[in-house]
Amino acid sequence: MRRLAAALVLACLASIAQAQDTDFEGAWLLNVQIPAEPLVGLLEITRKDDRWFAWVEGGPAPVTINGDSIELFIDSRDRQGYLFQRRLTGNLEDGLMSGIMHSIDVVETAAEFGEDGSSWSAQPFAEQPPQTPITDMSQVGGIWAPLRGLDFRKWTTEMTPAAREWHAGYDARMDEPQKRCISPGLYSAITWSFPFEIVVDDDKLVFLYEAFNLLRRVFTDDRKDPDFYPNSAMGYSTGAIENGELVIETTLLSQTIRDFNGEPISENAKIIERYSLGDDGNRLTVVVTLVDPDNYSRPSIRRRVWTRQPDAVIFPFECDPDAFFRQLYNEGRMQEYIDRTPRRP
Repeated sequence: MRRLAAALVLACLASIAQAQDTDFEGAWLLNVQIPAEPLVGLLEITRKDDRWFAWVEGGPAPVTINGDSIELFIDSRDRQGYLFQRRLTGNLEDGLMSGIMHSIDVVETAAEFGEDGSSWSAQPFAEQPPQTPITDMSQVGGIWAPLRGLDFRKWTTEMTPAAREWHAGYDARMDEPQKRCISPGLYSAITWSFPFEIVVDDDKLVFLYEAFNLLRRVFTDDRKDPDFYPNSAMGYSTGAIENGELVIETTLLSQTIRDFNGEPISENAKIIERYSLGDDGNRLTVVVTLVDPDNYSRPSIRRRVWTRQPDAVIFPFECDPDAFFRQLYNEGRMQEYIDRTPRRP
């Protein structure tokens, strides 16, 4: 009788643990309260063959789940490009997750100082209505200066086998476009920490980026891309107001890289930007989603935030390609550079 009772207790405990485990599955909005702007990201968790898998902003994140406890690792880079890990430990209670985050392998010059020991939380993901609905394009006009924070700057992505093979041969010294003063493309223009200006016209928005003096037109009059339009670094963009947000979709992009880590972006890629305004209308947030099935089995997500700065100055961007080629020539590596031409768009 005692054995039967013990077995029933163990079975009950196992059932409870399994139920708790199952509650982790799904999409979550992850929020880390660091001293500067909070870090926000999409956390997705699934279970397959008794193994747990997680992704943060579309990139893999090793996860361990035991009962109602969770341990999650998010590889990131600081503002100076140094890689480090964010380790999140916590618990699930009443349908919400919370815990403490620690930074691992942070170099002394890392810009993320002060965030170690920060609290984090996660709630089931749901689309949130904008604080200030965009009803007219004029609301986004003006000069916008970047704020720190909001973005995890997730490093690894869920690349396809073909993308991993291409990436294995990437050489940042030779292949990174901006080192040659070549436009790094739209994805970088949006996610880099430079100011930009939006000029509102009757049928389009004109984005003037300080980075590389880049310019793009976002057509807002329901037109479709013309059949003869070529692929380009900035692509072909159309925008509309949807549910209080400015939504921009860009196609016809040139082949380039996602970040200086060198993950590829194909000509078949699509970039979706969702801009929203804060409660005073002077804070602009964007969620950037890169959809590129040729290179990524899961869309990659980045986030940026700016404040309206009407008195800010957009400076000319100076870049001298001679410095790049002169160094290659002095090192006797010009032929190596020429041989790598097929790898560059």
